[in-house]
Amino acid sequence: MSIEQLCNTFRDVPRSVIIKTDALRLGVTFSHAAKEAVKDMNIHFKGHFIFSQDMEHTVVTREKIPNWFCLKSDDTTIQARAGGSSPYIIDWIDGKFVFRDEAGIVEEVYFDPSPKWASLSFDDGTPYQAVAQPTGKDAVLGFMTFLCDRWTYKEQCLFCDIGANLQKKLKNERGAVVTARPEMLAQVFQAAQREPGFRHFCLSSGSVIDKRDGKSEIEWYCDYLNTISEGINGNWMSSYVNIQPKPKDEIKMLHETGVPALIMNLEVWGERLFNIICPGKAKATGWEGCLRQVIDAVDVFGKGRIQTNFVAGVEMAQPWGFKEPLAAVKSTLAGFEYLMAHGVLPRTNVWVAEPGSALAGQSPPPLEYYIELGRGYLELRQKYNFPFPFWGWCRCCYKVDAIPEWDYYLWDKRAKGVKGTVTSEAGLLKGN
Repeated sequence: MSIEQLCNTFRDVPRSVIIKTDALRLGVTFSHAAKEAVKDMNIHFKGHFIFSQDMEHTVVTREKIPNWFCLKSDDTTIQARAGGSSPYIIDWIDGKFVFRDEAGIVEEVYFDPSPKWASLSFDDGTPYQAVAQPTGKDAVLGFMTFLCDRWTYKEQCLFCDIGANLQKKLKNERGAVVTARPEMLAQVFQAAQREPGFRHFCLSSGSVIDKRDGKSEIEWYCDYLNTISEGINGNWMSSYVNIQPKPKDEIKMLHETGVPALIMNLEVWGERLFNIICPGKAKATGWEGCLRQVIDAVDVFGKGRIQTNFVAGVEMAQPWGFKEPLAAVKSTLAGFEYLMAHGVLPRTNVWVAEPGSALAGQSPPPLEYYIELGRGYLELRQKYNFPFPFWGWCRCCYKVDAIPEWDYYLWDKRAKGVKGTVTSEAGLLKGN
């Protein structure tokens, strides 16, 4: 269906939610004209970073493809996922960049200018972007290491292509870095902080199992965080650090560094699917252990400052997952409610079957799944009073899910009790 047909099918769903979700679900392609028009622009282009988040192997070393694009009508920010069979095209027509489908032009689009810090290099010539990247208009995402030890032991999560992407990165990119030194990230964050409008630090890593420099994972993380904190004068702003679930005593060590929020990812709800899709985490800590550690962390950081990501849609991966969208939505929303009731804020990104992952070639869930999940998520956040915006997840920088667009258009109406903004799950999947 065209975007206009989808909007007619789901008439009470914000148009931007439909465009963003389906573009993330199916990907986009760039016309030759669009590639030529962007190649000399000062914008952030795709590279072999920690995940590909594409539907197909990209040629980012030979072509300059923007990492994201924005709808000119309302500034919705959308990750440009490479999808060769996608019905959606970014084109250059009559001096304008447009997002179009089979029926014609849908929206005019634009590309954010790259921040000044992204063009800088360290004293040895290594580009800042070897260890960090801009993510939307006002945030920087830095990585301590691009290596996940679970890949080393062949226990990686099935949706993930971090190991395969690292090999492409080492083969194809100048100045590729596997593990950043703490002072490198401190220098990048300090430079980003000097730019007008900057709001978010985000720090992540692959899972660390083996010791690093003789240190355990938590000691290693704390070294980084203390060095970064010193470099930015303790001004963490609206920031978070991503780490695998940890016992409460280790969580307290992280809290003492000054970082204001954590993400500890469960990835998928329910023990059966967790054991299949996340075999390394299941082996190391187990479903019950991971869930308990995520909830216990709220006692240290406070409500809403512990987040956990879900790869939305991976619970429909075959042959193990749900076959019916409503069943998948019901299961995942039950998990969201359990977590919110315990002060944990779940967050989502639209699953993409990355070509270097074990789930490569899987078909995406239908659009209806994501719409229903978004509706249910919004209702639950309002029920448990998790307001928006929250730590490091705003419209202008969170480009891999449409939840911020749901908030932007519907939060006020729901909060004021306006009827007709959220329909039943059964009605949704019928297009009512």
